[in-house]
Amino acid sequence: MAASLKGLSAELRRYIKQHKLPDIYEALLSGIAVMCPADPHQFILDKLRQLKEQGLENLHWDMFVDESHKPKVRIFTESNLDILFNFDEYLLPTPEMYAKAYGHYNNKIQELCFNAWMQYHLLQKHKQSLIEEKMNIASEHHAQRLLRMHVHIWKEWIKYRKGRQAMAFQILEHVNNIAVDRVIFQAWHHHTVDAKRQREYFERLERGENMEDDDMFGDGTGEARDSVSALARNVAIKIFGYLDVADIANCACVCRSWKVLTQASMLWSRIDFYRVRKRVTDKVATRLLFKARPYMIHLNLRGCHHLTKPTFITVSECRNIQDLNLSECLGLDDETLKLMAKGCKILLYLNVSHTNLTDASLRALAKYCWNLQFLSLAFCCKFTDRGLLYLASGKCNRKLEYLDVSGCLQITPEGFRNLANGCSNLQSLILNEFPTLNDECIMAIAEKCTKLHSVSFLGSPLLTDEPFKKLASHKNLRVIKLDGNHRISDAALKIIGKQCLGLEHLYMTDCQRITDSALKALVGCKNLRVVNLADCVRISDSGVRHLVEGQCASQLRELNLTNCIRVGDMAMVNIHKRCHCLTYLSVCFCEHISEAGVELLGQTHSLISLDISGCNCGDQGLSALGNNVRLRDVTLSECGNITDLGLQKFAQQCREVQRLDISHCMNITDGAIKNLAFCCRMLTVLNVSGCKLVTDLSLQYLSGVCHYLAELDISGCYLISDKAMKYLRKGCKKLQVLTMLYCKGISKHAAQKMSRNLERVQYSADDVPAFFGYHS
Repeated sequence: MAASLKGLSAELRRYIKQHKLPDIYEALLSGIAVMCPADPHQFILDKLRQLKEQGLENLHWDMFVDESHKPKVRIFTESNLDILFNFDEYLLPTPEMYAKAYGHYNNKIQELCFNAWMQYHLLQKHKQSLIEEKMNIASEHHAQRLLRMHVHIWKEWIKYRKGRQAMAFQILEHVNNIAVDRVIFQAWHHHTVDAKRQREYFERLERGENMEDDDMFGDGTGEARDSVSALARNVAIKIFGYLDVADIANCACVCRSWKVLTQASMLWSRIDFYRVRKRVTDKVATRLLFKARPYMIHLNLRGCHHLTKPTFITVSECRNIQDLNLSECLGLDDETLKLMAKGCKILLYLNVSHTNLTDASLRALAKYCWNLQFLSLAFCCKFTDRGLLYLASGKCNRKLEYLDVSGCLQITPEGFRNLANGCSNLQSLILNEFPTLNDECIMAIAEKCTKLHSVSFLGSPLLTDEPFKKLASHKNLRVIKLDGNHRISDAALKIIGKQCLGLEHLYMTDCQRITDSALKALVGCKNLRVVNLADCVRISDSGVRHLVEGQCASQLRELNLTNCIRVGDMAMVNIHKRCHCLTYLSVCFCEHISEAGVELLGQTHSLISLDISGCNCGDQGLSALGNNVRLRDVTLSECGNITDLGLQKFAQQCREVQRLDISHCMNITDGAIKNLAFCCRMLTVLNVSGCKLVTDLSLQYLSGVCHYLAELDISGCYLISDKAMKYLRKGCKKLQVLTMLYCKGISKHAAQKMSRNLERVQYSADDVPAFFGYHS
């Protein structure tokens, strides 16, 4: 059939395809192949009639197969039908197809050639990279070899240099050792000679030899040298910086080199007239201020009662002043302050406490001092609420951070409201000695001044817990000071401890309602450094334990438990265990602290200042305190069990002690003062008031050795006479304060003679009062 159809014309082929003869043929053959009819001829005729009735549109290859016998796979493929009807001649390639195949073949050959060339190129490139890598390795090896050779040479040179340096170091060390040995030997020699002279001095005193006309022990050799001029200029200027104005003026008259040094601008950037306040006059002050006005920044005129308007006019011409203290200047008034406010426009710190300024002065400050940050109006009783209104509405209101209005009882709650409305950036507020201060005043401040971190309400008994709760709500409080208040309770401290975790300084003295619970609430204040709970009589060992077991134990520097009568040895045990940075401790009149507790304090080597007045401390405890050689300030007042033996052991160990109070230690005699003077030559403050056995001999010991003594209290020592005053004048050249109350053996003439040379002398010849514990 295929052969017979091979020569068909194109029209006939189209006809066959158009009438779907191959599809009919496929359907008939599929039906016969599957159904296997008994009479195939009749099957074909029947199916053709069916196809004629249904039409070619529904023609399908399995339409002549019953539904139950329909195969899943097509029996005849299209390729077989095409061959059968000789349609495969259309599958023969045409010239275009030959051209396309030829082009494809050429492209394939080119691709093969290109791939082969690319592989060759990559191989050559890889070989080149390997060669370059080997060359780099070789170059690096060569460089390393050269470097190793140079390092070897350098090591040999370093070894040689180190050998030379070691030899030089040995020579220098030998020279240094000789020099140090010489210095040590000379110091030892001077110390030995000094100790020998001191011992001979004391022995002559004990033998009762007359030494009134002799030179006091420790005087200079008489050799005059100007060591200051030989120093570097900045070092010499720093030394002169410790002198007051009068001393600098005197130094300028010594020699030319000192005059040049005293004219350094660094010395005149800070002028303090307080030390010479009784002698300074307008003439002297104006001359010095005129000279120093270009570079003066700090000026202190506190207590200069003799200064008047000319001086203040000169101050107004010092345009660079930033810190000005006019406290207690009686010549200051509204007019002069206005002049200074106009002239000193960059003023940052101003102290006008204890003056007679009025609202006009505050108005001038608000108008001209735009940069004012610190202002003290303490005990200025003539300004009113209107003055605070001026201040709060002035140009400095947003920059004012520190304000002190202590003792200004004329201020009403309305004044505090005016202040809070304008000065909302206040950070420190001081309201001491304010017995009329109430909750309404503080609530007005706390409502607006949300940045307050330091408050002081000393002497304000009317305050309750509420203002402190309001202040604590801002979570900024770092310093709180309060005393003499019996209304504040643990509730306030609990809120403070919960809200103000950055608290650093807590000062709450004589607050009777404060208990151990308050200290327990402070355990979260990890930055707490200073705690003063003096006269809080309900504090006990348990409260101290809660405090030192908290997070602040490692930070605590100062702790005052004066008159906390329930505190005993257990508190000392906890303090000794946990407070390793504590430098100041006061346990005055804590009667439950025994000598065992005092001995623990002697093992607390961080302590520098200690007050155990009125405690049960005897010679054993005092001797144990001597184990802490860092002690510089020790108060042993009214420790009646202390004798000469205990003080001797203490003095032999704590040779660097500078302040010592052994007042009312009745068993102390001249022997103890002798040992004290011999061992503790750095004493600057000594209190032996009420030591009835102390005589002139003790002051002779002190004046012969303790040349740094600045303050001395011999009140109630009725065995001391005028002779001791002569010793003090000759030996204690640096003595500034002398207290000799109830000294019947000292005449008024001798006391007046002493007052000519000292800054302050207190004297009375009355009978010794009963609180001294003995009768004269």
